[in-house]
Amino acid sequence: MSGFGDALRHARANKGVTLTEAERAIRIPRKYLRALEDEDFTALPEGVYSRGIVRNYAQYLNLDPDDAIAYFDELRGQGSGGFKVVPAVRPLEVPSHWAPNFALIAFMVVISAVLFAWLYSAFFAARETPLPTPSPAVATPTNVNMTAAILSLTPTAVPPTATPAPSPTNQPPTQTQGLPPTVARQPAPVQQAPAQQKPPPSPTPSPADTHTVQVKALDNTNVTVTVDGTVQYQGDLAAGQAVTFTGVSIDIQSDNATAVYLLVDGQDHGPLSEDADSAEITIP
Repeated sequence: MSGFGDALRHARANKGVTLTEAERAIRIPRKYLRALEDEDFTALPEGVYSRGIVRNYAQYLNLDPDDAIAYFDELRGQGSGGFKVVPAVRPLEVPSHWAPNFALIAFMVVISAVLFAWLYSAFFAARETPLPTPSPAVATPTNVNMTAAILSLTPTAVPPTATPAPSPTNQPPTQTQGLPPTVARQPAPVQQAPAQQKPPPSPTPSPADTHTVQVKALDNTNVTVTVDGTVQYQGDLAAGQAVTFTGVSIDIQSDNATAVYLLVDGQDHGPLSEDADSAEITIP
């Protein structure tokens, strides 16, 4: 070996890094870094890529990149040169534009703690302060004039007052004059009103007088059914729809009489009318 690879290896050892750490730092595959240290230049990429790898690796190891490239070109028959060690330069510590003011932060923390303690103590002091309890009333003895009290409780005789004689008036005598004091006035007899006579109940129709009529529509029609003088149904019937009614007197009326079919007491009665459009029938 010519010393190129040894110089790179010694510089890496002085820096105290491994090939893996160098690969992570400069993002160059570890096989290329090992090829430079072993001087296996055939494993490096062609052209300017290999010179870029040499430059980056030399800068990372604190070597002069120009001398490293010249030495690399000389070994490959493209020039002459050697290495020159460049001392490491520590980066400048530039202060950031913003720095926290610790004095102000500490002052705000102290003020917040004092305010919290004051509010906490005031709250619990208000809760623990007992409410004033009213003192019981104490009866104080007073000097009472017993003689005056006894005299005030003793009833005094009230002199009788003279009742004035009634003056004669022209009032008519009342009915109680002349009656003995032991006779009590009898109450006047109460005359009871004659009981109101209820109307006789209406006769209940017997089952023999009632009829059951089923009205069935053969086509859409309008029907009015009156049972015992009361309209029980008035409206349209669809084709096939049937309604049933029970009563003594049942009246059926329709504007489309040929489309209304009747069943009276379970017997076929036929259509409401066979030839007229409007018809009316009363059963019985």
